[in-house]
Amino acid sequence: MKIRLTFLAILVSFLILAACNSNPGLKSNNDKTGLTDTNLAEKPGKNQSLNFELLQGKWQSTDDKTNFLVFDKNHRKEISEGMQSWDDEEFMLADQCGNESNKADNNSKEKDRYISCKKSDLCWYIVSISTEKLTLQYMGRGNTLTYTRVKK
Repeated sequence: MKIRLTFLAILVSFLILAACNSNPGLKSNNDKTGLTDTNLAEKPGKNQSLNFELLQGKWQSTDDKTNFLVFDKNHRKEISEGMQSWDDEEFMLADQCGNESNKADNNSKEKDRYISCKKSDLCWYIVSISTEKLTLQYMGRGNTLTYTRVKK
């Protein structure tokens, strides 16, 4: 009987400790998405991922101040110095590149980490994303592109 009570006390203590340490909806500081407890945006809509929600809006390149990206629903728009109009193409956020050129280059199958534009056959990997910063890796060359969110 004493052993059962001791086991029960340990089990209850473990459950209380586990409940206190869990915080649904928050990621740890070493999570692969680059999101931390302090920079999470509001929860995504019913059929959208957190990465999709965080992408929405206007971003400016940290390397080329004339280069801007806009994610508006499922459209990716880009403009930079010398362009007469925005390059506008539908994109898909997926677990791997959806275009033919990069299918062999992305075996990681990470949830909603690849931005694919089928028409132009381009793909980017989301290295990190927060409410303020976006870091992408262009799959075609492997170069890293960093952006900051443009305030309205």
